[in-house]
Amino acid sequence: MICHYYPEPSYFIFTDSVPELLYYSHIPVSILALAVGFFVYQHNPKKVTNRLLFLIAITFSLWTFSNLIAWTNVNSGLILFVWTLFGILSAVLSILCIYFMYVFLYQKDAPTTMKVAFMLLLLPLLILTPTDLNVSGFNITNCDAFEFEGFILNLYHNMLGGLAMLWIGVMLLMRYRRASAVFRKQIILMGLGIEFFLGTFFSITFLASYLTLIGFFADSRFEMYGMFGMFIFMLFIVVLMVEFKAFNISIVAPKALVALLMLFVASQYTYATSTTGVILTSFTLTLTLLSGLILIRSIDSEIASRKRIEELLKKLEHNNKRLRELDSLKSEFVSIASHQLRSPLTVIKGYTSMILEGSFGPVQPKLKEVIGHIASSSQFMASSVEDYLSVSRIESGNMKYNCVDFNVATEVETIVDDLRRTATQKGVLLYSKTNLTKRGMVNADKGKVQQIVQNLLTNSIKYTPKGSVTVLVHDEPKKKLVHVEITDTGIGMSKETIATLFGKFVRAKNAHTVNVTGTGLGLYISKEMAEKMHGSITAHSEGEGKGSTFILTLPMVM
Repeated sequence: MICHYYPEPSYFIFTDSVPELLYYSHIPVSILALAVGFFVYQHNPKKVTNRLLFLIAITFSLWTFSNLIAWTNVNSGLILFVWTLFGILSAVLSILCIYFMYVFLYQKDAPTTMKVAFMLLLLPLLILTPTDLNVSGFNITNCDAFEFEGFILNLYHNMLGGLAMLWIGVMLLMRYRRASAVFRKQIILMGLGIEFFLGTFFSITFLASYLTLIGFFADSRFEMYGMFGMFIFMLFIVVLMVEFKAFNISIVAPKALVALLMLFVASQYTYATSTTGVILTSFTLTLTLLSGLILIRSIDSEIASRKRIEELLKKLEHNNKRLRELDSLKSEFVSIASHQLRSPLTVIKGYTSMILEGSFGPVQPKLKEVIGHIASSSQFMASSVEDYLSVSRIESGNMKYNCVDFNVATEVETIVDDLRRTATQKGVLLYSKTNLTKRGMVNADKGKVQQIVQNLLTNSIKYTPKGSVTVLVHDEPKKKLVHVEITDTGIGMSKETIATLFGKFVRAKNAHTVNVTGTGLGLYISKEMAEKMHGSITAHSEGEGKGSTFILTLPMVM
């Protein structure tokens, strides 16, 4: 049956008896959606987001083509057929948008339960679309079926659009909170684009249909404005491709999309016969041309920037490789040099010790004082060499640990006894306390624990001009930890100093006021060794001039 009050269209959909905005709102947007969807899909057909975006573009284009037929064709049977498709196509579009956003936000396919929920939501429309509850008749005079649309089913598929907006909005908020700064920008762009599309498409088409049904409008041309939401959505997709390489698309692809869009906008001149149509087409073409030029310029700038970054990265990689080689050579040199220095230093220490003990006969007081200086200097030099060797071993990964069970309190007491004379000579009182509820057994390298404790205790004595140094060994059986706590009344430290204290070659800013010697390696070495034995070292101080506390923590053996 033919609607005789309307002229038959040429080329299936072109006629002068419809608003020119119809072609302006449907054809370029549909072609843009299909072009973007196809570009994304063909680049990586296996990627779920790429396939879903292409399906969204196809579904939207089917809806717009069906809508064009309903507006322009005069075959009542064909119009009635496409009219029954509006609801199911709108519903599928809603579900595809939810599915697409889930995969985009979480970078994985939707779970089976979600897919089942999608099918349940579509099931009523799949069952009822061929029935009178969808479309029950046709008005041959007006050549439409507005008054024969099933209200409940029409309301249902429009409510699915609202559900899609709400569902996507919740996912956007949840994912945004946990996303990185870069991905948050992508979430905002994609979220704004898809929510604007769904909002304009469903709200405007529903209002246009309803207001036409109740006679507020003579026809539903108001729905044409709902198509432009897809244009914004596709524009945001192109921006995501350019700025963030979304969908793994080559950065050059958007150039082709811009050129394609301009071509199809210009093609509207072939059917824009009125002044209004020409003006609208000219305005759109100008806007598209300006936007395209800006976008292409941005793409070219992006390509140039990325090329420069790639070149710089290659240079940086080469320089890093060279630096690693130099660092390895440096560590090797330090190791060899330290080994070479160790032997003569051992001889110097041995002979000076024998001279001071009188092994070679009486020593005059003045000569004894000089030899004493030689002995202390050689001792400092030997300690420095040992530090350099330890750093070299740590950095090369050659530091070996021989862990055994031993009583840490006994070892600490021995070290305190050895250093008590040094502390007394400086006028510092050295105390040792034990507060153990268990045996105080630890599993660690005994020699390295001794080296750590001796280093921490020597530092406390060195940087305490007067007062006392207290060593407390205590445990925490519940946490299976043993602590060696060394507290002094020395120069103290600021919070800024504590933050950098365990770095290589680092000394406290006020350390030179008390002691000018020191390599700045002792605490670094101690911390590295403690952590390798599953322990830790922490430093505490209330401020400069208020003393310091160093705590060595080791795992307890029950």
